[in-house]
Amino acid sequence: MRNILIMVMLVGSAGIFLLFWLSPPEVFLTKPAISEEELPKADSYMLNISMLNYNKEGKKSSSVLASEARHFNSGNRLEMENPNMVSYGKQPAEQPWHMSANKGNILKGGEKAIFTGSVYAWQQATASNKKELHTNKLILYPDTHIAETTSPVTIITEQGKTTGTGMWADLNAEIFKLLANVKGIHRAP
Repeated sequence: MRNILIMVMLVGSAGIFLLFWLSPPEVFLTKPAISEEELPKADSYMLNISMLNYNKEGKKSSSVLASEARHFNSGNRLEMENPNMVSYGKQPAEQPWHMSANKGNILKGGEKAIFTGSVYAWQQATASNKKELHTNKLILYPDTHIAETTSPVTIITEQGKTTGTGMWADLNAEIFKLLANVKGIHRAP
């Protein structure tokens, strides 16, 4: 009886040894459980991109430079790192608006652009007249040149400096509406 018990233990030990010996190492490494839905995979990756967009009349509507971009076919979304966008006016004589940020998203094939992280927008109206806008998040509709944010915003012009929380702006008509907590300094000419 004792010999049978020893024999069973030896066969069991040999079986366990062979199981470990013949199994690939990946079986014993623990992998974090990540579902496909948690990590969206980009359909294409691009480095140092330069993109020029035209409107329906064939005129330049905007140009974009970015250090890195990822395109997702679902939702037709382009995510960018360090984007610099130039949004041209409807008339060639109008000065374009320039926008830069830490990150940017262009949605629906260019219908909407969202800039986040140290957003800086400016327009050089004349050699001495520069309009500047600073915020943490800015949503731009390039076709209509409408910009909006719910974040704190600072607008600096030749005439002064205005701060507030939340903004709606028509960049073509140069209409800026600050929505709350508005404070300003106006310089007399």
